[in-house]
Amino acid sequence: MSLIDKAGIAVIFIGGGLVYLAEEYKLSFLIPIALAGFGLFAVWLGVDTFVQGRIQLLDRLYSRREYYSGAMARLLAIIIFLFGAGVTLYAAWEWFQPGVAGATMARLVNSARGWGIILSVSGFFMALFGILRVVAGSAWKKEERNGLVDFGFRMRGLIGMIIGLLLCLGGFWLVVRS
Repeated sequence: MSLIDKAGIAVIFIGGGLVYLAEEYKLSFLIPIALAGFGLFAVWLGVDTFVQGRIQLLDRLYSRREYYSGAMARLLAIIIFLFGAGVTLYAAWEWFQPGVAGATMARLVNSARGWGIILSVSGFFMALFGILRVVAGSAWKKEERNGLVDFGFRMRGLIGMIIGLLLCLGGFWLVVRS
């Protein structure tokens, strides 16, 4: 078990504990710290996965591990890294200017242009993960793969990719229209 595997559990417990303390004792300054911890862990995981070129995930539905390697692991690393960077930037913004980041997010939700940005970003990540699923399928070990299940993973990936691209297009349309 590598250091990053062990750190994941600690990050969840510490971050969850900080959120609990913030809510229970009205210590709102702990929320950005917890968010930054989650975001930095995702950045670390993304960089580690990109450098190593492999990652192992647990598929709870089928109680099997998924093994990604090479280009597909690096694509997943990019998705994880970008998500972590976004969460970390949001946390830093909230830490240095309390309330400003939240107010900006509220303005995004209350405007057509903001919804366009949200839809485009969400669609981009969904399309990337759809591409990952189309190419990698179930990503189980060769001896565990089932053709029908693998086909289902690839079809859901294709559907996710199409929906993601439609969300991107709809988001861009909302941004351009407003």
